[in-house]
Amino acid sequence: MSGTTFRTVANETDRVGQTVAQAATAAGAALREAADSFRETAYDLNRRVGKQADQAVHDLSDKVESAPITSLLIAGGLGLLAGLLLARR
Repeated sequence: MSGTTFRTVANETDRVGQTVAQAATAAGAALREAADSFRETAYDLNRRVGKQADQAVHDLSDKVESAPITSLLIAGGLGLLAGLLLARR
């Protein structure tokens, strides 16, 4: 292989290596950006679900306080129904 051919191959190899390195850097940046976006979305969803769960517990507590006998009868009926269904297995 002549010196000129060797230099040409070496230059092309360097160019390909730089292109691959740039592509890997860009892919890494895109992946980090996607992970950050996913993390933010998951955090927001977790916060909203937590608020809804807190509100549901508060609403249920209010209903039980406003009608304790009705709540007790409903809970007892559901417990009896669950017991009957589980006993059949």
